[in-house]
Amino acid sequence: MIENKAETKKQQEEKTWSAYSLAMNLGFMIVIPIVIFGAGGVVLDKKLDCFPIFTLIGFVLAMVSSLLTVYVKTKDIILTGKPKHK
Repeated sequence: MIENKAETKKQQEEKTWSAYSLAMNLGFMIVIPIVIFGAGGVVLDKKLDCFPIFTLIGFVLAMVSSLLTVYVKTKDIILTGKPKHK
């Protein structure tokens, strides 16, 4: 009985730390695609002299990429309690 409570507490602590890990990495998961796709769009627009088109496409791609990354990481934590490491 005591072992069962200790295991449950340990599992709860692992889930909590996984959530903290996700929160710490969340900024990077959102900012990196914005920098890559957004800056890439700006560079293409300047090179091709067609300002808003590629910048907007880059930011849309960044939003989709960020949302998918956050969704997958959050789903892993909710289902297993731990993020998958690839």
